[in-house]
Amino acid sequence: MMRLLLWGLVIWLAMKYLLPALGRLGASASATPPPPPPAADPGAQETVRCAHCGLFVPKTEALSGGGAFFCSDSHRRAGPR
Repeated sequence: MMRLLLWGLVIWLAMKYLLPALGRLGASASATPPPPPPAADPGAQETVRCAHCGLFVPKTEALSGGGAFFCSDSHRRAGPR
């Protein structure tokens, strides 16, 4: 009988103190706005994939040939795989 009273007291205390505290934590977490998305890097460059080896290179440094981009002159001469 004593164990039943003890468990009842533990459950009552949990409902009285822990559940409202958990509710407040959940409400405050959902009330904060999500962080803004990161700003685009102004120095970022567009990259293209080499048609021969698959390496990504900046578009300004890539060599084009036959409608594809290549990372080096030897890959451009070898052609796409």
